[in-house]
Amino acid sequence: MEGDLEVFSPRRGTRQRKLSQKASEFLSTHTRRSTINEDKRPIIVTSASESESDESDSNDKPLILHENEHVTGDKIFTFQVRKKCETMIQLMVPKTPQTFRTKFKKDIAMRVLDDSSEADFSGSDSEYVVSDNETESEATSGTNSDGANEPTPIKSKTNAPKVIFKQQQTSKRITKSYRIKTEDYFSNHASKKILTSNHTLDKLETPRLSQDELQKLLARIKLSTQHSAASQRLKERNRIYFEKWMYLMHENINILLYGLGSKKDILNIFHEKYLKKLPTIVVNGFFPSLSIKDVLDGIILNLLELKETPANVFEACELVEREFSYISDTHLYLLVHNIDLIRNGKAQTVFARLSTLSNIHLIATIEHINAPLIWDHSKLSKFKFTWWDVTTFQSYTDETLFEGSMMVQRTGTLALSSLRNVFLSLTSNSKGIYLILVKYQMENIKKQYYQGLAFKDLYSLCREAFLVSSDLALRAQLTEFVDHKMVKYKRSPDGTEYVIIPIANTVLQQFLTEQTI
Repeated sequence: MEGDLEVFSPRRGTRQRKLSQKASEFLSTHTRRSTINEDKRPIIVTSASESESDESDSNDKPLILHENEHVTGDKIFTFQVRKKCETMIQLMVPKTPQTFRTKFKKDIAMRVLDDSSEADFSGSDSEYVVSDNETESEATSGTNSDGANEPTPIKSKTNAPKVIFKQQQTSKRITKSYRIKTEDYFSNHASKKILTSNHTLDKLETPRLSQDELQKLLARIKLSTQHSAASQRLKERNRIYFEKWMYLMHENINILLYGLGSKKDILNIFHEKYLKKLPTIVVNGFFPSLSIKDVLDGIILNLLELKETPANVFEACELVEREFSYISDTHLYLLVHNIDLIRNGKAQTVFARLSTLSNIHLIATIEHINAPLIWDHSKLSKFKFTWWDVTTFQSYTDETLFEGSMMVQRTGTLALSSLRNVFLSLTSNSKGIYLILVKYQMENIKKQYYQGLAFKDLYSLCREAFLVSSDLALRAQLTEFVDHKMVKYKRSPDGTEYVIIPIANTVLQQFLTEQTI
């Protein structure tokens, strides 16, 4: 054969190896040559150049995919390197600027110097001083230890300075306990003085007005002509409903008026035009001292002309229901101004029971937006109201006449006159007992924790004045005062019984001045 050919003769009987995928691809793309040698063995003939190229390819085989080529995005698709915790913290928390760090270092250094100068174990405060005798003993001991050949010179006492050993400063960590005991807490807070403000309305420079002055100021307010004309048109529109109201009330349906503005005038006009000659009871709900018992007494005594009225409210209501069941021809009309201001549940129950009668008719007004909340479903079912909007835009002059105002001076003339009338009807001993209570309260009312006059102290004072002979007689006199709401009992936590007068100090001062003159 020619010199440029190499012959590979595999042994007979050996298992032929399976070609790799790369070899099979190479054989499929190149020509094959087969020859038979003398032993009739298959010979694979390849050129020398091809074999050399195969050897070079096998030697230069890349270890990584696309090793010799540059692939875009290699920084994105690389393996992520594990990052350290410090680097993550530096990324998350920015580094403190150099100016702040130097400033903080200076502050810390100054604090350390201050603490070291104030420390108890500083070198300047050391009390250990070496005396002259100690220096001589140290010198002699030094000569004995080092040997006699090297004697240590000893200085004279006059020239020998005192040696002060500076104690080395040691830093000690002081641990502070932040546990607060209960006794320490109360002891620290008990000593603190409680400061309260003395700013009251009496110290204001703006003087308070009397009720008459307030009414005069309100009367000076003049409304525009357009407002007056619009209010008059609203009144004319509301008068159209009068006949409908009379028809509904005779059908056993009651009337409830609502809307912005006072409805007292429109209800008075309805009373004058349609109910003037009929049995009518007008209830002013805005009057503060009004009670449902007064309404029932007016029906029983004035309309039914009975001689006695039951003391219980529900018994009086049953009496009215029984009497009106006998006289079915008589019709009673109840006109209630501001029924929502009578917020007593007992009063609303009585009104609901009276409105269920066929010959008692109710027409009422409300002002508060949440007025229906005072009635439950049972009361509303008994009232059988029809709601009528009668907006008037008029001022609430009469309704607010009895309201308390900070700008109005409260003289207490009503309470003073009532106290004066009750006091005149008392006996001489009862007057003396009450005057003792008044004088004691006026003398001690400025105390911080005034609870009243103890009953045993009152008994001793009255016994000294020969006003009572026993504590039972004193209690009998005080019972009359309690009934007229001139005094009241009060019991302290320790069980002591006190007597106090529940009347304003200004009224008591005026009353005491009148009695001493």
